[in-house]
Amino acid sequence: MRNKLLYLIFILPFFMSSCNGWLNVEPEDEITEEELFTTGNGFRHALNGIYYSMESQNLYGKQLTWGVADALGQVYAYNKSGSVNDLEYGAKKYAWDYYAFKPVITSIWQEAYNVVANCNNLVQQIENADPEIFDRKGQEKAMIWGEALALRAFIQFDMLRLFAPAPAANPEKRKFIPYVDTYPSYVSKPKTVDECLDLIAKDLKEAKQLLWKIDTARTFSRNDNFEIAGNTFLGRRGFHLNYWAATALLARVYLYAQKEDEALEQASEVINFAAKKGAFSIANRYSYGDRKCYSDVIFGLHVIDLLKYNSAVNIMDNESKAYYLCVSEIEKNYFGEDLYKTKVEKEEIVKSNDYRFTYWIEDMKNQHSNYRFRKYEAMTSGSTATVIDVSDHIVPFIRMSEMYYTAAEILCKRGAEGLTKAKTYLSYVKKCRGLKDADVSVKQITSANTDDFMDLLINDMRREWLGEGQTYFIYKRLNKNIPSEKGGFIEAAEKVFVVPVPDIETNIK
Repeated sequence: MRNKLLYLIFILPFFMSSCNGWLNVEPEDEITEEELFTTGNGFRHALNGIYYSMESQNLYGKQLTWGVADALGQVYAYNKSGSVNDLEYGAKKYAWDYYAFKPVITSIWQEAYNVVANCNNLVQQIENADPEIFDRKGQEKAMIWGEALALRAFIQFDMLRLFAPAPAANPEKRKFIPYVDTYPSYVSKPKTVDECLDLIAKDLKEAKQLLWKIDTARTFSRNDNFEIAGNTFLGRRGFHLNYWAATALLARVYLYAQKEDEALEQASEVINFAAKKGAFSIANRYSYGDRKCYSDVIFGLHVIDLLKYNSAVNIMDNESKAYYLCVSEIEKNYFGEDLYKTKVEKEEIVKSNDYRFTYWIEDMKNQHSNYRFRKYEAMTSGSTATVIDVSDHIVPFIRMSEMYYTAAEILCKRGAEGLTKAKTYLSYVKKCRGLKDADVSVKQITSANTDDFMDLLINDMRREWLGEGQTYFIYKRLNKNIPSEKGGFIEAAEKVFVVPVPDIETNIK
């Protein structure tokens, strides 16, 4: 935290200055580029600044996770949420020109590529830097370099997923967005979806080679990943795009690109490491103050203002006039027959063995209709202050469960043996989330064929990724209709799955 605050005071204006031309970030602060990149601490501050920029409400502090991205995936009903017009009447309805939504799209685009520009600047500066200026010499240089490469791939992959069709929709040779890998970049020509995906994968493979030098000896236990005291820049690797995060992200990219063999290879690498080292364990630690089950998070972002962003939408000060996000169609789209009703003091209560229902959702006034989303609320109790602090501020990006989902999706289509292994993976995730052998969705796994298994898998992904911005991309990647409220569907179509590039950039040639 101290590194971030120091950066905000002394360095941040250099990185957050306005654009002049295509992604041209000019320094407006007294600290020059030459001064910044003459010491190891300067490179540290630059990398911290990139992560800090990603915390923006227009990026991963809200819009690219539980804001716009989830609204596009029909995750929430907004009947109790007060004034969130950009989400309710814009993103949820795919009304790209809606007056309150259009500026949000523009801000997402501008801020995302501003971060990309900073990544590119850091990559170019560090390539020829003397390893001796870093505390950990070549190891630390490789770490910063690898993270900057991986981060520019991470962000531009999300831009591709928003502003271009998925490979499953057969976009052919049409060009949508650029892949920017130089600094400064005044004009960057759009590329095809396949070209972008190839460049994203290339960056991630190079990043893996660099990151291995710093991450090879780490255990990636929960304490090692998020709670370790001392040097937080070289420690707490879960808040950095570490080697295993780059590997998991590469699995995500390959699955999106329909390269299943490659995706399975990357996912299996993470699965085998986790099994061998006990890393990224999926566990319930709510009683310790961990609402978000962050022990299985491979990579997450520490968002300083997350509670403030959440409280602006979920206003619970006055119960009679409370405003909050409701998770849409809990029974139909999410927990289904894994819910059961029981009597408590003559009142009928809805419950589930699934921790994701117990901790991330609240049945308001026990009416069984308005289920409040509470994943990003502050923990008010718990035995460990450090755990509460991590849980209150982390936005999960990549979870261990995704690696099991990825492997399961690929294997279920590879004959009886593959389907059996796929069922084992999905069953493991469900049971780690509290479900029992007797729970309906677990029992259904036993008899499921490939199609039925995929339905169960998608349903569990939806539960797992509440508030994490991935639901929309499930349906886009598979080119499937999106379930919506009241039993309906949003038809899979380019007008739904492709956000128009903002007007300010449509003149790119």
